[in-house]
Amino acid sequence: MKSKIASIVLVFGWASTAWAQAPCGEIDGERVSRLQEDIYFLASDQLEGREPGTAGAEAAIEYIEVEFRKAGLNPYFTDGGYRQKFPIAMRVTFDKDNRLVLNEDTLKVGKDYYPTSYSANGLASGELLYVKYGITAPEMKYDDYKRIKPKHAEGSIFVMDVSSPDGIHPHSEYLKYHDLGERISAAKAKGAVGVVLVNLEGSANDIDPNFRKIHSSGIPVVFVTNNELAKNFTKKGEAKFVTRLQENYVDGFNIAGFKDNKAERTVVIGAHYDHLGLGGNGSLSTEKAIHNGADDNASGTAALMEIARFIKTAEEDYKKFNYLFVAFSGEELGLLGSKFFTGKMEDLRIGKIAFMLNMDMVGRLEEGALAVNGVGTSPIWNEVLEESRCDEIVIKSSKSGVGPSDHTSFYYLDIPVLHFFTGTHSDYHKPSDDADKINYEGEAVVISYILNVIQNASHYDGMPFTKTVEQSKMAPKFSVTLGVMPDYMYEGEGMRIDGVSLDKPAANAGLQKGDIVTHLGDVKVVDMMSYMKALGQFKKGDTAKIEYIRGGKSQKAEVKF
Repeated sequence: MKSKIASIVLVFGWASTAWAQAPCGEIDGERVSRLQEDIYFLASDQLEGREPGTAGAEAAIEYIEVEFRKAGLNPYFTDGGYRQKFPIAMRVTFDKDNRLVLNEDTLKVGKDYYPTSYSANGLASGELLYVKYGITAPEMKYDDYKRIKPKHAEGSIFVMDVSSPDGIHPHSEYLKYHDLGERISAAKAKGAVGVVLVNLEGSANDIDPNFRKIHSSGIPVVFVTNNELAKNFTKKGEAKFVTRLQENYVDGFNIAGFKDNKAERTVVIGAHYDHLGLGGNGSLSTEKAIHNGADDNASGTAALMEIARFIKTAEEDYKKFNYLFVAFSGEELGLLGSKFFTGKMEDLRIGKIAFMLNMDMVGRLEEGALAVNGVGTSPIWNEVLEESRCDEIVIKSSKSGVGPSDHTSFYYLDIPVLHFFTGTHSDYHKPSDDADKINYEGEAVVISYILNVIQNASHYDGMPFTKTVEQSKMAPKFSVTLGVMPDYMYEGEGMRIDGVSLDKPAANAGLQKGDIVTHLGDVKVVDMMSYMKALGQFKKGDTAKIEYIRGGKSQKAEVKF
């Protein structure tokens, strides 16, 4: 699943539904064995985390193609193949020609500074001009350029703090002036030939050195990470720097197979197969190691192949739809594969799509809790889910069709969607998300439930689409984090911690997995929304009292953000 933990709860306002029901069916031992075989291969060290453009990703593609062929799926794309190629931008790199000299001192790229995504390739040389935040806010009678004469600005290198007069947080009075791209463009318009960014106050986050696209401002722009050196840039002096950035692309591949039943409507069933490779941007671990992604999302890919196999063996029961099975790449980098796929659908002869089902992280079923998101995208879904109920599954539904996974791309084309998800865990986006931690019998039950949904949906003549309210627009904004993985399937009062990141505020305050946060600052935490509201009170550098329950006993601590 795409790495935006906070966005999970913003769009999944889950409601629990526990119907009186019948069994999902006997657990098929052969299905469990196939799931084990699929996931142990896809999540093996041999595939090195299935990062797009790698040999491991290619091995995963070849495996999926073979299984699609065995399941009787025809290659879908016009060239007669299963693959749809699209470009994926990977990390921008800086070559050895990058240089930054302050007076006579040369700084080290990657250690003392680095070029930013706002930078153009080129040379900047001139006198330093400290412009504080580079903000002009007329309605607040604030102007960092007020005392700077145009003749002094022209041809200078502007030194700019990435913060604002009252910091970077959702409640800043200068919120609309936070955008660095706009501030740099304003600096260029005032005569800057280059910009040096600093973070002297610590009330903002440092600029991320890991980025995939260059959004050039037209002048060289660097960020100085070494604060002792950064202070020297605010004084009179001269600087000269050369920026050389290179965008890097690899080929991504969506894999699609088609089951043509000559029906009027087609069901799209999808799952992403890519993961994080050796970690890096998106990883919640400080360790550079293979991220096997067994649950995220070898589990969904295995479910995709297993559903295709089953429909082949039960054609008569599933003949009211055609089926398009798609394994997406580039999901972890921003739903890139599904966005590309949906952008080309007019060229793909798909016809009328009934609905789209997405399986992302379906391998950790605990106590039968299965999240089904997107229920509000059609008025029919609630009836279908009720008709599909079974003993082993307790549905936690949410209405929104928008979330951090590939169904979102289809929702934006006014297609009804459902997203199946067994919840986050402490191994999410870490090297420890391994195949031996998958609940294989549980995943087999989830697949039976999804097959029930498909069959019951076929009893309806149509599946009208309904737009849903995007919960992310309603949720409180916050700029700090405790550094925990919330347990999104927890139904009690408070926010239960499912994992704690090392060297983050919660870990430094002694919080542990299983603790239930009940108060943060002055806010009583009763659910995820109140937890985010509490976070919204604070900015980087603040301290707060926190109350939590551990082992049935209330405890207190202090956290520093």
